[in-house]
Amino acid sequence: MALVREPMDQDAEPRATKKPCGASRKTSKAKPAAPTTTSPKGDTQSLTAKNRREKISERLRTLQELVPNGTKVDMVTMLEKAFSYVKFLQLQVKVLATDEFWPAQGRRAPEI
Repeated sequence: MALVREPMDQDAEPRATKKPCGASRKTSKAKPAAPTTTSPKGDTQSLTAKNRREKISERLRTLQELVPNGTKVDMVTMLEKAFSYVKFLQLQVKVLATDEFWPAQGRRAPEI
């Protein structure tokens, strides 16, 4: 914890005060100068990147809707839930495909 000493009056006792969080860091960085001319290649790249990000966001929203309890969580947690859910569904397919699961049907899966 960083402490800053306030200037002392002749009658006052020295005391330390807390610095606000992050006050010791410089928050303003010099921004690079913007290019005077825009290149068509740069515009194409930024548009391509923007489209890619939009597609990823759209697909993640769709995945959130498909996975149980997938909404209102961060992306990493949602992807972990999706991974677990797919593994669960794969296991369910294996269980349902086994002959032992269908004894009443003559050891066959029912026709759907």
